[in-house]
Amino acid sequence: MDKRHEADSRVVLYSKDICTITGKKYRAARRLYHTILRNFNKKADQFITLEEFCSYTGIRPGLVQGILKY
Repeated sequence: MDKRHEADSRVVLYSKDICTITGKKYRAARRLYHTILRNFNKKADQFITLEEFCSYTGIRPGLVQGILKY
């Protein structure tokens, strides 16, 4: 599988990704990550998806995927 295909198929976001997308510092991105977890009634050891992040922030999924490709 080439790198381009891997980036297109990403589903899970991490705090570092939120830093890249929003420009927030790591601690602020981590707080946002946990806020999204609570919003979707998830446990601390579960992941947030690209879809959940976009739903919470109002950012279009295509825009986020474009940012994460690089």
